[in-house]
Amino acid sequence: MDEALAPQHSLVSLFEQGGYLSIPLAACSLIALAIIIERLLWGPSRKRVLPPALEQETRRLMKENKYDELRGICRAEKSPLARIILSVLRNAGRARAEAVEAVQVQGKKEVLELQRYLGVLGTIAAISPLLGLLGTVFGMIDTFTVIQDQGVGNASALAGGISQALITTAAGLSIAIPTLVFYRYFLQKAKKLVVDIESLAVELLDNVTAEAKPLQATSNENQ
Repeated sequence: MDEALAPQHSLVSLFEQGGYLSIPLAACSLIALAIIIERLLWGPSRKRVLPPALEQETRRLMKENKYDELRGICRAEKSPLARIILSVLRNAGRARAEAVEAVQVQGKKEVLELQRYLGVLGTIAAISPLLGLLGTVFGMIDTFTVIQDQGVGNASALAGGISQALITTAAGLSIAIPTLVFYRYFLQKAKKLVVDIESLAVELLDNVTAEAKPLQATSNENQ
């Protein structure tokens, strides 16, 4: 029974020895863990962002110039790819520069959704070592205060400040390193999905624009 309680007691002791900065460090670790789990389980994946069936249908209908049918399919979808395609089709009759700008606006909205919570994750990765360093400074201040009051002969009195300095530093780095790894992973994953969406959107926009030019030319001749 005592052995089973030992790890928990040890963890509580480390938390207490870390001082007040253990609280924000613990909060950072819990928030980072929650975001990582949310992104892994419900975050953007290729199947959610670029459904294979929709991607195949888009390419097929694009070759056949069946844009009305494509518009109907995309209205029934709720994926980022469907929203981007609808944006392309809505702006197909405008000048290319204006159409590209309108699609980019929609694309920025989708990027924000794909990178949701990543700003918080990046902030935690950045501030955790700083909180650990701040704890180190506080711990060393306590240590030198003890030295000033009692000298260097009382090792047990010095241990408190030194342990606080080491514990907060270790905690800050332990939080920052995995958080930074997952932050970079999620960020690169989102960027790759955005590039894939943009590639298909540009291809569709080129096709729509190429088809619209002969129609506009015919209309001008009739006038």
